[in-house]
Amino acid sequence: MKLRTFQTAEELIFQCLETLRQILPSLGTRDGVMLAGGRTPLEIYRRAAAESFSTSGALFLSDERYVPVTDTQSNYGTIAPFFPTLEKIQTGLPIEQAAQIFHNDLHLLKNIPLGLLGLGADGHTASLFNLTDAALRDERLVIPVIKTEKPDRISVTPALLRRIEKIIILATGAEKKAMIETLLEKPETIPAGVALAGHPNVEVWTDQAL
Repeated sequence: MKLRTFQTAEELIFQCLETLRQILPSLGTRDGVMLAGGRTPLEIYRRAAAESFSTSGALFLSDERYVPVTDTQSNYGTIAPFFPTLEKIQTGLPIEQAAQIFHNDLHLLKNIPLGLLGLGADGHTASLFNLTDAALRDERLVIPVIKTEKPDRISVTPALLRRIEKIIILATGAEKKAMIETLLEKPETIPAGVALAGHPNVEVWTDQAL
């Protein structure tokens, strides 16, 4: 896992835009790019939309809250205005069925050259909140995540993450600094590190000096 440090969040956003600008036009109809939710990615997507980025490939979410798309917590509802072709997770269906449909859609993709992820202050990534889910090594690409504190989630799995050629974890803000250090030094202790264990091409992008 590589660390890439930027002087400011603005520099990080600019470089991520450059990366998307290079990759999105080259995608075929059976290729895809995974998008993360969160404050920093949302600013990236806003600027990409302002520049009219387009692609023939699929754009899909790393995870979604099990809420209506009109809910302010919905990743789809927040991001789709910037990327109208974003794959919609069917949160109006029973959660197991919605996860299976999303799995089926992702299974059709031939190549996923890039995936963006966030890093929670508790060490989660996507909606893999515990070590058990992060350690899954079966062939499911998507799982329902039932939480004590609602809403429930739908999340990609380690099997899907292993199919992505390059993963960039976007972790900005001072509140992420301690967890970045844990991810780099003791990855086996947090879900993000366990989920990405063995992946050959993961970079952590941050604006924090470590």
